[in-house]
Amino acid sequence: WFWMTPQSPKPSCHDVVIGEWAPSAADVAAGRVPGFGMTTNIINGGLECGFATNGKVEDRVAFYRRFADILQVPVDEDTLYCNEMQSYR
Repeated sequence: WFWMTPQSPKPSCHDVVIGEWAPSAADVAAGRVPGFGMTTNIINGGLECGFATNGKVEDRVAFYRRFADILQVPVDEDTLYCNEMQSYR
């Protein structure tokens, strides 16, 4: 349910991953861009976004890269993190 359902003002993680979400002007001003980092913002932004990247985030990104490699899916290196995004808190 959480992955598929938007919780205003947050989009759903699913829409972000499949490219269906387009950031609003407020999102752009807050540094929110489509990509893996945005899913982190949706799920745990208040604890992990807008701050220096911590080890948990690095581990998650490493897992994402690993599975993307296995599935032969390209990874946009510019959108992996949310440290420069404001959270939705």
